[in-house]
Amino acid sequence: MLTGNAFRHQIILPEQQHFYDYWRSKCHGGRLPTREDINPSDITPYLPMVSLIDVQKDTTGHRFQCRLAGTGFWDLYEEEIQGRFVHDLPMLPEQKSYWHRVLGQVAENRRPTAGVTKTGTPLGSHLAQFWIRLPLSRNGRDVDLILGYDHLVKMSDIPARKDTNAEPMRITA
Repeated sequence: MLTGNAFRHQIILPEQQHFYDYWRSKCHGGRLPTREDINPSDITPYLPMVSLIDVQKDTTGHRFQCRLAGTGFWDLYEEEIQGRFVHDLPMLPEQKSYWHRVLGQVAENRRPTAGVTKTGTPLGSHLAQFWIRLPLSRNGRDVDLILGYDHLVKMSDIPARKDTNAEPMRITA
């Protein structure tokens, strides 16, 4: 059920790898960690860009609500996002669809996922958003919360790939 080293090696930034390693250390016996397993004092350096997303099922599928959003998200959205549903966040419509798909994958597959995207916000138009989303569960199986960590990097600071035959890093919409 849980993803291991193969997933870890696909994670781009060391900060994301450390965050994943912490989450992974809380997985025991094939069970997903609970919210109570995550101790904020263990992840202090990451807290400004940590989020907790409530997973709510309804007749049309899932709804995702920001239960907690670190103070760093204020710099990105220039307003409070805690308590708001993803489809109500101040970002471009294509980003809302993107995040709904990502969060839906985590909830349905019960597996972590990571990637990079554009922020979809006016203040973040010059930033790449490296992210990781990790499932949490009260019963060890059904995802009811998603733990997130985001790391913002100026597009101009993303190094060019040294292998000239390699495809450039794609930053999705």
